Amino acid sequence: MDAQERSQLVLDWRDRRVVLNGDRQSLSVGSLPDANLTVSRRFTSRHHARIERRNQSCVLVDHSCNGTFVQTEDERVLFVRRGEIRLWGEGWISLGEPLSEESAIRFRNG
Repeated sequence: MDAQERSQLVLDWRDRRVVLNGDRQSLSVGSLPDANLTVSRRFTSRHHARIERRNQSCVLVDHSCNGTFVQTEDERVLFVRRGEIRLWGEGWISLGEPLSEESAIRFRNG
């Protein structure tokens, strides 16, 4: 098993879990029911973002008008709108609104 097959990104939001692993190269996040992770919040766009595997990293690519807040393992909160950010370690993602207990999607690399 190579490093790409072992590495994975796990997203948890409320009672839902989505895993980006060797079987999948990307996943979608948004308010539409056919998204890989459907997040029904006021500021979440239908096709809010994609998370893509690039080599041994995972990158969040924001496609929304309201942007995405990402808190990384070092507790820095970064804002990305129609751009991209590498997801490393563990942290939180919030679609279109500042991080809160209700909006935060937990991510962790494994």
